[in-house]
Amino acid sequence: MIAQVDEALCRMLRPHLPSGTQIRLDPPKPTWQTESSVRSVELFLFALRNAVGEEPDGEAGGGRDAGADRAGVTHPSRRCLLSYLVTARAEAVREEHLLLDAALHAVASAERMPAKWLPDAGENCLPVRLAIADTDPTGLWTSLGMPARAGFVVSVTAGLDSKAVRVKKHPKAVTKIL
Repeated sequence: MIAQVDEALCRMLRPHLPSGTQIRLDPPKPTWQTESSVRSVELFLFALRNAVGEEPDGEAGGGRDAGADRAGVTHPSRRCLLSYLVTARAEAVREEHLLLDAALHAVASAERMPAKWLPDAGENCLPVRLAIADTDPTGLWTSLGMPARAGFVVSVTAGLDSKAVRVKKHPKAVTKIL
């Protein structure tokens, strides 16, 4: 799921950014201050947790496995919340702000990830929701040991798996007394 969301975010942002802008999935690092600036938008996945209360459309009472049927097939409805720090790098601060503005508009204009951006999205794919998070990234910069930079946090809520998963039954143990 993480790789698919990474790819979908990159696909979604690409048409909104100037030609030649790189989209990276790298964490911020102290060498940013000394590296030559390459025009880029950086997406850093810094948190992944259970999306409690985030039910897929048309389903009720999910949050965990919806249960197994008699054949041992379970239909997972677990949703996860992925949090990405979105930042930009460029030669000038003004250009960084323009890149951030383009990324912000791309994310804010969609409540859901368009299916065309989701790799391997089948017809049973649970919706992938997008939101600008209320998270203040200042603490994240501090924990990374870096000075704060302009950026925002995007939250993505996605299902772990939209397909049925076969549950293996363990064979009964046989004890033989010799």
